[in-house]
Amino acid sequence: MPPTADKIGFCVIGCGTAAWTGHLPWIWGHPDATLAVVCDANPDRARQAQIRYDAQLATADYREALAHPAVQAVSICTPPATHAEIAMAAIARNKHVLLEKPMGRSLEECERMIACARSRQVRFMLAHEKRFNPAAKKIRDIIESGEIGTVFHLTVHWGAAVKLAPDVLIPPGYGDGYRWRWTDPNVGGGILQDHLPHYVDLWRWWTGSEVHTVCTEAQHVSREYLGQPELGLWEDYGSVLMRFRNGAVGTFHTGTVGRALSPILHIGSGIGEWSEFGYLFGTRGQIAFDFPPWDSPEHGRVMVWSLDQRSPSDRGWYQVEFPDPRRCPGGPLSPVTNENHMFFRQMDSFIRCVREGSEEPVTVRDGRATLAVVEAAYESHRTGQKVEVHA
Repeated sequence: MPPTADKIGFCVIGCGTAAWTGHLPWIWGHPDATLAVVCDANPDRARQAQIRYDAQLATADYREALAHPAVQAVSICTPPATHAEIAMAAIARNKHVLLEKPMGRSLEECERMIACARSRQVRFMLAHEKRFNPAAKKIRDIIESGEIGTVFHLTVHWGAAVKLAPDVLIPPGYGDGYRWRWTDPNVGGGILQDHLPHYVDLWRWWTGSEVHTVCTEAQHVSREYLGQPELGLWEDYGSVLMRFRNGAVGTFHTGTVGRALSPILHIGSGIGEWSEFGYLFGTRGQIAFDFPPWDSPEHGRVMVWSLDQRSPSDRGWYQVEFPDPRRCPGGPLSPVTNENHMFFRQMDSFIRCVREGSEEPVTVRDGRATLAVVEAAYESHRTGQKVEVHA
């Protein structure tokens, strides 16, 4: 569809799994946006996105993409090694930026992007989509209501078993999205760099507190146990113990070599995919949550037990209700717009920020804060010591 004066012209740079799942369909289907340019280092992948989403231009050169006169905003969905370079080039051209996590590979890269953004009047938002998941938002609402008292412990398991037998366990169409992260020496980290930012951001948001100290154990299971060094460039299992400045403690476990059976959805008995679930313990109650894989239209499940909860009156666990999702029968290449989907809610929020000039719900400060914890986690693993996070 051609750009109009009242629609924001978008460019999507990087047309891999993240773009197809979280950006392209939601720009294409949004009433206040139009997809002007798609860009990928692989010209065939850019052309595929152009055909599917009716973009004006497909290119392999991000500079050409940013120079297109119809582009006002950019979704950057490339690997982390290119985030700083592309984001600063976009900001220099006064383009609004929605940047996939992690913000960069280091705090130094984050600082350079923040300084660049300060010099221009642009919106710069981090794509921490879990904040826009209705289930994650409901958990925050429950905490703020005081229904479970003061949260003092948080824990999550987020795992897949795909590295145990990649040819069998990687779902169709997702192979490239896994393998580049496992093998590219420029990525800067493994499963902790990929997954830890999500829950650092969520837990900061849920608790209203920053992470104070970090203690990490990371493993290279594919290299050290399976004898497959070609899959073991980066860590593939990690456990992180965090203490927040308000005294709460979080334990985070993630990997691509082991998957537990989730407590509510009972995901984990089949091949491939992910299990993602956790608990929050408070002084007056508890929350259990169970999230489906990130590309699912499902919202997740939340269970609550509270000493102060009076409906039902027997004070048992109860399940929080959410709107029914619309199913997406076509898979990742043919999603259906859903106003309750976290990726739609994220894109809609960014578009409103651009149109209204309002502050982003996930700011560059949030992006930097998550990277500070990731850096501390890797330092803790290297040194074998608890590391203080300097916000």
